[in-house]
Amino acid sequence: SMYYDEDGDLAHEFYEETIVTKNGRKRAKLRRIHKNLIPQGIVKLEHPRIHVDFPVIICEV
Repeated sequence: SMYYDEDGDLAHEFYEETIVTKNGRKRAKLRRIHKNLIPQGIVKLEHPRIHVDFPVIICEV
């Protein structure tokens, strides 16, 4: 669920600040970026982990 942008930064979401003029007043607004994002893909973890929704309870006896 993480993406790379054009600069190579990695994040879940990217936003761009835009200036909006309304009634003669300038206001900064954040706009979400959807284009030019590359999915990170599958990442190998150092230690294997079980998914949160795994339906089995594991306990040590």
